[in-house]
Amino acid sequence: MLEKSERKKIAAVLAVVMLIGLGVYGSALFLGKLQVTAMDSPKGNEFYDAYYVLIEDGHDMALWNSIYEGARKEGEENCNAYVEYLGKNLTADYTVQDKLRIAIDSGVDGIILNGGSSEETDRLLSEAVGKGIPVVTALDDSAYNLRKCFVGVNNYILGQEYSRLCWELLSENPRDSHVVVLMDSSATGTGKNTMFWGMRETMDEKILETGWEYDIKVQAVSIDSSNAFMTEETIRKLLVTEEDHPDILICLSETDTRRAYEAVVDYIKVGEVRILGYYKSDGILDAIQKKIISSTVVVDGEQLGSFCVQALTEYRETGYVNGYFPVDTYVIDETNVGQYLLP
Repeated sequence: MLEKSERKKIAAVLAVVMLIGLGVYGSALFLGKLQVTAMDSPKGNEFYDAYYVLIEDGHDMALWNSIYEGARKEGEENCNAYVEYLGKNLTADYTVQDKLRIAIDSGVDGIILNGGSSEETDRLLSEAVGKGIPVVTALDDSAYNLRKCFVGVNNYILGQEYSRLCWELLSENPRDSHVVVLMDSSATGTGKNTMFWGMRETMDEKILETGWEYDIKVQAVSIDSSNAFMTEETIRKLLVTEEDHPDILICLSETDTRRAYEAVVDYIKVGEVRILGYYKSDGILDAIQKKIISSTVVVDGEQLGSFCVQALTEYRETGYVNGYFPVDTYVIDETNVGQYLLP
């Protein structure tokens, strides 16, 4: 009988075709690239001690690609673990719940999951935990009684950072100002609310500390980031229809940042509406260089992915793991954007 370390001989041997019950999906479902061929595997036909899967909700793909890259490297270089980006190579658009079902039925050794929660997600996570599969949540925390560890940014501190960046812009031209924060209504975690709370408290403290004599209206505007048309329409109304349009627009996702800077250009509001963005992409960096975006707060995605794999491995080896791994952030603005632009 194979040793536990040998049962994960993923290379070439694990040619998995999973048939999910016809009564559930109506047809057979091919798992995609769960198997690793000798060509795909960086270790050829060697054994892996563990097999982890990463599951995200389809938002902020540039960030999740970075998270996966960090997880993959950590698994290969330090943990002898193979990390699968579950669903990335599938042509169909499967839900988080579909992918969780696949991971559980495949008997993976650990799950890295984007934090949002729902009744069905929690039910599946409970099933995974019941089968001895540890779960680590990333970016947004949820399922507190089910996940072993949360890896991400302290959202209160993130709010303080946005408040600092916002204050710098307000101080350039002191006057009555309107600040709008785009809040994703489709997100089920509490992280964005904590971020907004941290921002408001820090802003209030700064006003008292400096004796600021102008009004600052800070408003959270609900959007559904999963619906591109509705999000773009909301931003359009803020910029064009509303009489009191924002002076500063704060975006909390890479996708919303892109939609915001495109709208500012389309409606000729560059310089009139300042944007504070989230994460980085070629488009965001280009917009900073062109002074369409003032700055962006970047989560260290590769570090986050690496920490997720470390947490899963530590738990599997010892049965214990810290409940929270903090991840670094940094700011890109016109003073340092050149460091991040491709030559």
